[in-house]
Amino acid sequence: MKRFATILVLCCAATFGARAQGTLHMPADAKSMGMGGIHTTTLSASHAIYTNAASAAFSRQRLQLSGSYFSPDDRDCYIASGQYNIDNRNFLLAGWRQYRIDAHNNNMSADLGYTRRIDDRWAVGVTARYLRVKAPHAAADALAADLSVLHILPLEGIGHYTTLRIGGRLADIGGWVSGSHAALPLNLTAGAAFDTFVTDAHEVTLGVDAGYCFTPGDVRGFQASVGAEYNLMQLLQLRAGYHFGAREAYYPNYASLGAGVRFMHLRLDFAYLFAARDTFLRNTWSVSFGFDF
Repeated sequence: MKRFATILVLCCAATFGARAQGTLHMPADAKSMGMGGIHTTTLSASHAIYTNAASAAFSRQRLQLSGSYFSPDDRDCYIASGQYNIDNRNFLLAGWRQYRIDAHNNNMSADLGYTRRIDDRWAVGVTARYLRVKAPHAAADALAADLSVLHILPLEGIGHYTTLRIGGRLADIGGWVSGSHAALPLNLTAGAAFDTFVTDAHEVTLGVDAGYCFTPGDVRGFQASVGAEYNLMQLLQLRAGYHFGAREAYYPNYASLGAGVRFMHLRLDFAYLFAARDTFLRNTWSVSFGFDF
């Protein structure tokens, strides 16, 4: 079971991704984790390859790089990712993840993505993934792909610069190429986020995600997340959220708190999860940092 849980963790980018998290699809960055695991509509382009690749199309930066760390169940998960804006319509994304259980279980995944901005409101993305799972007496390799979409709708007459974002992601389409006959955790997630400036200095975001893991059968189940963010002058962010999982053994319920700081070209985010004592997310924390160029 531990080996199988590790496989699922590395495959997920998580929504409820990095996806360590047993079979839970945890998000890869502290911003998403601080909002209860919301990932299909968060505009964090440097982590987009592990949340919603299409969201990179709405980045105003030429190049963004990020690193993250989180510690589920006293394990270590390291993430490095980024995006490059070619011409404001075409974007390249890359990412690397390592999940370390102990000296004999040191697993990794590498991802490459492409995003296309169709117009001012629509974008689509595709991600290709190579996964390497290493256990003491066995190893396996897998290939998978994610498909994602994001739509941004401006809302007139509500606050200042108000938008509704609607996104979706079909993750882990593929299978094992060696060493295992287990199915990858194919999952579909969709979500929406409402974003408005109360004044020029105060921005509020409310979001919700809902998803379903289809395979394998013993981890099939429903998940949902709700979250909020308060942004002060684009310098300080405060976040909170809640994640619901239909199957406690694989998709634990948890509440989350988070905070972020932006200064010049630097970003720093932190999140902490409040989960039941008997789940692997108990006392899990995450930190992310990034650079915008």
